[in-house]
Amino acid sequence: MIKTEGLCKWYRGHSSHKVSAVQDVTLSIVKNSFVVFKGPSGSGKTTLLNIIGTLDRPSAGEVFINGNNVTRFSDIALSGLRREKIGFIFQDFYLIPNLSSWENVSYPLVPLGISARNRYETAKTLLEKMGLGDRLAHTPEELSGGQQQRVAIARALVNRPGIIIADEPTSNVDEETGEHIRSLLKELKDNGATILVATHDASFEKPADVVFKMKNGMIG
Repeated sequence: MIKTEGLCKWYRGHSSHKVSAVQDVTLSIVKNSFVVFKGPSGSGKTTLLNIIGTLDRPSAGEVFINGNNVTRFSDIALSGLRREKIGFIFQDFYLIPNLSSWENVSYPLVPLGISARNRYETAKTLLEKMGLGDRLAHTPEELSGGQQQRVAIARALVNRPGIIIADEPTSNVDEETGEHIRSLLKELKDNGATILVATHDASFEKPADVVFKMKNGMIG
């Protein structure tokens, strides 16, 4: 389902010194697998997932999703791909402060022309599954960190994506919420999704089909 060939990403540091975040990463990920990327901070996990998820472009190399070379896609085509095929769970949630829980969850449906009522019903169903049925009208500042993360996960699932990319999804939540998140991602995998997780959390190794260890931008 996902393949990378010779992926590299570098940035210009001080005095035009080139800093490599990802170095020559070639890998294949089969459909309906649970894949974990482990490594210390600065090892390149997040950068690699951002490139695979088309949030960032590589400095060199190629990414293929369902056989399509997405590194050649225009920005408009990439936006459509992300909207239709990929769900993102970010470490820092990135909820819109002035929107309620259900509005945050349903926001990706707005460009699709879905009515407000149907957006509400879809968001309500997902939030109830997350145990947040009584928090539909709450804004992010009225929620705990764990509740905010569950809203962010519901938002990632609202388009029923085939690929779910999660960057440190349990780093800002308590252990009980972390276990709930791990179980939910495993359930999504069992229902046909392909899961990619960047994490320090060793508990993710249990549900994983594949664990890639990263160091200095390379797969070890």
